[in-house]
Amino acid sequence: MPQDETPTSPPRSWVEIDTAALGHNLRVSREASGCAIMAVVKAGAYGHGLETIARFLESEGVEFLGVANIGEARRIRRAGVLCPIYLLGATWELEREEIVARNVTPCISTLAEAQSFSDIAARHGVTLPVHIAVDTGMARGGFLPADVAASLTEIEKLPALSIEGIASHLSSSDEDEVFTNIQISLFSKTVAELGGSSRFRWIHLSNSGGILAYPAGPCNLARPGLMLYGISPIPQFQEKLQNVMSLKSRVSLARTVPAGHSVSYGRTYVTTRPTRLATVGIGYGDGYPRSLSGKNAQVFIRGQRHPIVGRVTMDQIVVALPDDSPVTSGDEVELFGANIPADEVAALADTIAWELFTGITPRVERIYHGVAPL
Repeated sequence: MPQDETPTSPPRSWVEIDTAALGHNLRVSREASGCAIMAVVKAGAYGHGLETIARFLESEGVEFLGVANIGEARRIRRAGVLCPIYLLGATWELEREEIVARNVTPCISTLAEAQSFSDIAARHGVTLPVHIAVDTGMARGGFLPADVAASLTEIEKLPALSIEGIASHLSSSDEDEVFTNIQISLFSKTVAELGGSSRFRWIHLSNSGGILAYPAGPCNLARPGLMLYGISPIPQFQEKLQNVMSLKSRVSLARTVPAGHSVSYGRTYVTTRPTRLATVGIGYGDGYPRSLSGKNAQVFIRGQRHPIVGRVTMDQIVVALPDDSPVTSGDEVELFGANIPADEVAALADTIAWELFTGITPRVERIYHGVAPL
């Protein structure tokens, strides 16, 4: 049979991504923060698909897209996205030429980093916008508050840099209210001493937890990440957000096995009576965590929850069904989504929703509702 006539099967496992829900969560971010928005799209837009999500968020008018490294910025630019891009962490020397060439905004953590960027920008004949990073308690980078004023004076002397903003990052906004307020206070005091909005066009601190639970303070820019994708890091605000990603698969086989029959590797589950089982075509090779084995995790099929039994394997899981279940081969299975919350699955796997989303592997097809994929 000629190659172009070979039939293409539907995906065995896939994620459905609802951009209308993403747009809703973006509106919540704006309303809760009262700020302009830097939409965080690092790690493949938290597993949702970097280029397509970046393009959608640009169409929604976000002021910045936040990325972890120049490789992510490169992909966004090659996708034709023109929105300003901000690098969320410190850089090393061999990244900086491309950062300048692609007009990506870095944060500055040291005088040496600032000097390097200025030299490269001068060589390119451009002025590079930069933001000053302040370490208020995260320790991943930034100037200590006591050192910022003197360092800023030196950076302002560099001819090819334009200090556009100042930023810090909350380390525990979903866990430690006392320390979060300390960080907010320290950042606010530091910004005020440096001249505030008269000196900086953009002032930003809040992540999703900060946006939902704390005042913006002196900030006019906020950095929502997880909340854009439908999960609140602080449970009490979950009802404000809409689910964006649903992980799905299909039943490949449904049958009844006898009493005393072992299920999956290691024989951790053995039937005590004749039991109807469904095999589902997804596993840890797709990003469904192996650590869910033996944790009473459930899936959603035909309007009902059903428990996973035995170990999660690389490509398949096994689900126990009622004796009279109509579940059959080809039925759709929700692993998480509208009916099985992602944060519930993450908690059972002893992880966080961030890791669950970003762990969905490339072999899982992304299907977008409301926007054409890139």
